[in-house]
Amino acid sequence: MKKSVLLIFVLILTVVVLSVIRTYVSNNIATSGVTLSVIEDEASKLKTENAVLAQKVYENSSLINVASKASTLGFVDSKTSFVLNSGLPIAAKR
Repeated sequence: MKKSVLLIFVLILTVVVLSVIRTYVSNNIATSGVTLSVIEDEASKLKTENAVLAQKVYENSSLINVASKASTLGFVDSKTSFVLNSGLPIAAKR
């Protein structure tokens, strides 16, 4: 008789402990989902910001933009060109 009461007590205690563990794990999984959605939103915002910044880099490094900035700084187009020409080639044919 005492053994059966002890067995029932151990089984009830096991069910209670497993229920508490299940509740704890479920709560952690739910919290992880919220954290994951926050991280995904931040990653999406950063991708959008990177695209905007890449567009600005392309605009500022375009040849037309560079030429207009150079002219405002006082640089002018060179009208003459010169070539350095040495008498002998670097690798002579034999």
